[in-house]
Amino acid sequence: MKTHIFSALLVVMAGPAFAQGFEPIGEIRVTFHGEELVFETQAAEIDGETMSSATVGTLGGSPGLPLVNVLQITGALVVDGRTVGTLHLTQNFDEHPQDGTNAAVWQSASVSYFPNRSTPPMWEMNPEQRSNVTYEVDSYYFDGETGMIQARFSGEICRVDQPGYEADPTDCHEISGSFETQLHKEQD
Repeated sequence: MKTHIFSALLVVMAGPAFAQGFEPIGEIRVTFHGEELVFETQAAEIDGETMSSATVGTLGGSPGLPLVNVLQITGALVVDGRTVGTLHLTQNFDEHPQDGTNAAVWQSASVSYFPNRSTPPMWEMNPEQRSNVTYEVDSYYFDGETGMIQARFSGEICRVDQPGYEADPTDCHEISGSFETQLHKEQD
């Protein structure tokens, strides 16, 4: 879901100068290519608004595009106080994230991994299997403003050598993990 980027995500990805004001609100534990990684979800109060890397919002709602809820979680891999990589999880849903739903344009679920923040190589969904990520939600609560989620995910991601290029379906690896994080309403 490349066209829908949160300003909190951009701040987290910008590095230590901006991310210092952010506090951990959860974590994502991942196994990828034989490595065990732990990513932080983060949030901060900025000008009276909560900027968060773990949000629930909506997409669509215009003629021909159904309105769907979207869970978007970005985790930062922090080493020595610096963000060195990011992981992005997305799930579109109607009533509950366990029951993903396809929107007319967007894939239901996705995972992307950027080992070097936003610099190639990156790992994204297999272009030949656009919806190969599954989520198992253990608990979910969201009151319209804040909430919590605890879940597991698994899927396959493929190497991307240049931004804007499709992933290489011949260089793919399994990714799996679990996450537990606070959630905030996506800021408009």
